[in-house]
Amino acid sequence: MWLIYLSIAIVAVALIMLAVSARKTFKETKPAIDSINQTVSSIQADMNRVTAETDQLQTTQGEIQTDIQMKKSSIMYTVNEAKRTPKVAKEFARSMKK
Repeated sequence: MWLIYLSIAIVAVALIMLAVSARKTFKETKPAIDSINQTVSSIQADMNRVTAETDQLQTTQGEIQTDIQMKKSSIMYTVNEAKRTPKVAKEFARSMKK
């Protein structure tokens, strides 16, 4: 019977030592965990800022591409009309001769 009581006492001491060891480990690692959490928060804030800037750059890029396309169309229209000018002038001259 004393063997059962001794076993229970050993288990109880082991559980107490486990609890003390776990508490000590938690206290020692808490500053490191807090530091890691702070670093992760800082990185997340930076990532959010980069994402916002990326979105803004994509919007600006789209606006620039649209503007370039409009200006290109305008210039091409002007160039095509300039190319037609000699033909129109010749037709005008012919109509004036008649």
